[in-house]
Amino acid sequence: MEWNPETLQFLSQCFLHTLSPVPEPRRAAERSLSEAADLPNYGLAVLRLVAEPSVDEQTRHAAAVNFKNHLRSRWLPAGDSGISPINDSEKEQIKTLIVSLMLSSSPRIQSQLSEALAIIGKHDFPRSWPALLPELTSSLQKAALAGDYASVNGILGTANSIFKNFRHQFRTNDLFTDIKYCLKNFAPPLQEVFLKTDSLIDSAVASSGGSAAILKPLFESQKLCCRIFLSLNFQDLPEFFEDHMNEWMGVFKKCLSSNYPALEATADGLTLVDDLRSAVCENINLYMEKYEEEFQGYLKDFASAVWTLLRDVSKSPSRDQLATTAIKFLTTVSTSAHHALFAGDNVIKEICQSIVIPNVSLRDEDEELFEMNYIEFIRRDMEGSDVDTRRRIACELLKGLATNYKRQVTEVVSLEIQNLLSSFSTNPAAQWKDKDCAIYLVVSLATKKAGGASVSTDLIDVQSFFANIILPELQSHDVNSFPMLKAGSLKFLTMFRSHLPKPFAIQLFPELVRFLKAESNVVHSYAASCIEKLLLVKDEGGKNRYVASDISPFLLQLMTNLFDALKFPESEENQYLMKCIMRVLGVAEISGEVAGPCIGGLTLVLSEVCKNPKNPTFNHYIFESVAVLVRRACERDSSLISAFEKSLFPSLEFILANDITEFLPYAFQLLAQLVELNRPPLTPNYMQIFLLLLSPESWKRSGNVPALVRLLQAFLQKAPHEVTQENRLSQVLGIFEKLVSSPSTDEQGFYILNTIIEYLDYSVIAPYMTGVWSALFTRLQNKKTVKFQKSLVVFMSLFLVKHGPAYLVDTMNTVQPNIFTTIVEHFWIPNLKLIMGSIEVKLTAVAATRLICETPALLDPAAAKLWGKTLDSIVTLVSRPEQERAVDEPEMPEISDNVGYTAAFVNLHNAGKKEEDPLKDINDPKQFLVASLARLSSASPGSYPQIIFDNLDEANQAALLQLCNAYNCRIA
Repeated sequence: MEWNPETLQFLSQCFLHTLSPVPEPRRAAERSLSEAADLPNYGLAVLRLVAEPSVDEQTRHAAAVNFKNHLRSRWLPAGDSGISPINDSEKEQIKTLIVSLMLSSSPRIQSQLSEALAIIGKHDFPRSWPALLPELTSSLQKAALAGDYASVNGILGTANSIFKNFRHQFRTNDLFTDIKYCLKNFAPPLQEVFLKTDSLIDSAVASSGGSAAILKPLFESQKLCCRIFLSLNFQDLPEFFEDHMNEWMGVFKKCLSSNYPALEATADGLTLVDDLRSAVCENINLYMEKYEEEFQGYLKDFASAVWTLLRDVSKSPSRDQLATTAIKFLTTVSTSAHHALFAGDNVIKEICQSIVIPNVSLRDEDEELFEMNYIEFIRRDMEGSDVDTRRRIACELLKGLATNYKRQVTEVVSLEIQNLLSSFSTNPAAQWKDKDCAIYLVVSLATKKAGGASVSTDLIDVQSFFANIILPELQSHDVNSFPMLKAGSLKFLTMFRSHLPKPFAIQLFPELVRFLKAESNVVHSYAASCIEKLLLVKDEGGKNRYVASDISPFLLQLMTNLFDALKFPESEENQYLMKCIMRVLGVAEISGEVAGPCIGGLTLVLSEVCKNPKNPTFNHYIFESVAVLVRRACERDSSLISAFEKSLFPSLEFILANDITEFLPYAFQLLAQLVELNRPPLTPNYMQIFLLLLSPESWKRSGNVPALVRLLQAFLQKAPHEVTQENRLSQVLGIFEKLVSSPSTDEQGFYILNTIIEYLDYSVIAPYMTGVWSALFTRLQNKKTVKFQKSLVVFMSLFLVKHGPAYLVDTMNTVQPNIFTTIVEHFWIPNLKLIMGSIEVKLTAVAATRLICETPALLDPAAAKLWGKTLDSIVTLVSRPEQERAVDEPEMPEISDNVGYTAAFVNLHNAGKKEEDPLKDINDPKQFLVASLARLSSASPGSYPQIIFDNLDEANQAALLQLCNAYNCRIA
């Protein structure tokens, strides 16, 4: 794209139209820009438009946003994205222009160009952009000298964005080389600006308190300097900052202990001051965590300053960031070697009364969040949220203090809890927040026992507290009164669920079912979560505490209330309700009476979310719920299959017909489950879907592949005759070849191949075997991975046990004469020892045993060495301890709350394929081995002991002898 008046006119018009409220011109402009973005020098042209003073600011700002996004997608696009990257000459021109343009732009445009510069820096700085740092440093010094804080802050903001990348990278030599380069060039001028700005603030404050207009850019500058300080100190303590610690710490302390009335009088100004103090608290917390020895001389003063500051920080949400970073610093100190700062008389009591209780007590803002945004409230309130709330961080401070002063903390907090509950009892209606605070303290200070969900607390007697404080809330007739207390009580029950005796907890289930009718979204969400977590409780030995018979008396009412709760405003896509539905269906006895309403309720919800998929976690639990309902109900009563198909097919067909990308993998997995539950012959509906499977178009999206393979396996198993008609098997094998050729999908290719071997007659597959072996050996030669080699051993083993060693040897040798012995020697023998999983170990051990006992090529005396090496690998495989060979069957995994719709496949645990044992008639591969060897040996007495002795190492000789004795077999 050439830069000329026509380009200027074209781009100006396009960006102007992108701001239009009218859809047609806006979409046309977006299309034009999207097409132009593929042209060389497009980014450069947009940057020049941003620099063009004759164009209005609104249009230039839109261009700056577009330029930033263009760089994000094209500076270094992913290899498989199909997006053409910006060429090198254009990149160099952009780098030459961007810094000076950013500094001369208005604040709105400057922030966009600063982000764009950081995007380039992430990929190119410093090695591919050596000119950047000298240019930034020179510009910073000039701007600081001129007192131009708009430019100073633009440069510091850019440097902050670039250096931020240093914080969480792995510690490598390259990283430290880059940091050292940045320190050498940028740390001295950074310190100059930091100290000069501090002097300017002092001067401004000294002259009648200073004006907000003068102070604001100076405070913004100091905040950015503090952020850069954090990035440059994050990985290690640099010599420069260690040498100048006095200067930095002096200014830090002043920031925390000084008042700035001119700024603090307004909300915006107070936020700016608090942001600077938060940045200081982060810095001193970093030094406390990582450089305690060097920092200890400053610690006492900082602890005092932070403590004093926290006493004055109001409960306003605008001050949350400062409160949490300041409390974090005290928490770090409390667990350090310098915890004696808190050892004085009444110190812990004062911390509890002046810092903890005020920050744990409910605020008006918390009530508003509870009512207006239940999802955010739960995310903050539920254990494990990544949000640092004041409530949680204050309790973390108590936990930190308890590390070294457990008795004192327990005594102080227990007394505070008693005081809060006494206050509540004097006037429950007015003082209900005190009870909430007491419950919150108990729940938040409970400690998890290692390796489990069980929790304990020294603050209270759990059963007594539950009976006197929690139970009255749960037995309240009005589920809608004091909803925050109800939520806290449900959270308490969830937390201490394993402490309650089973008979008592079962009596509570109907109360929890009742709370599903609560109008508060938080309350019915917590009730659902509590039921779901109770059903996961295990007793010693890993046995589930609650079983189907425990919930059957109220199952129908429970499911009715759960589906009704999904009709409450804002809870239409409530993931806690849907997760509870899934869990209950996984435990309950599913009769026809329950199955009908449940499948009806689920398909109704599914048809709604298909119109606009929004919540990935909720939607995952819908499909898991459908899968578990279908599996458990149909296992009990196969006559329900047709009813389920009738309910589900409209939604599944809608997903396929409308290509709802997010739901396709789920739909294919559910279809696979339904196919597997059917008895042949399959209906025409299914066979139409099978033809869809054979279309190359279906396999283009990587996220669909595992689900498509799963469905294809189901058809191979249930409709082998239909699969082999009209050249379809050739198409299926074409899919296998494509998958097996790539390391990312080769395992999926083997799943198809193994299913073909397992379910199709040899006469059907024989004509294709030469092509199959050719594809496998080509991949083995070109790119062998451990995963591929193990999969190939399993496949060859399955082929051998299904169709015999003769066919195996003959078909392999059609590719190349005598390739069979080469494969056995160089590939099968060394990889056999790597096999994991009980079924795979059994299959490969039995197949290898048959290989040495039934294959003429290995029974030839000339192959004695190869025979012995194979036996050595078999003995190694079967002699490994069971725990080393087994692969644990995972339970239903937790779905991450931040799971998104991505190209990655999401497995439906409840629709999972049952692993079939192809050797059900053989129980013990060890016994099979020694019995086979004994038969072989008795047919050729005296031949095999010598071969075994020559080829087995001492450990395996002993292991084989032990096996022979154990199974009373003798090798003659």
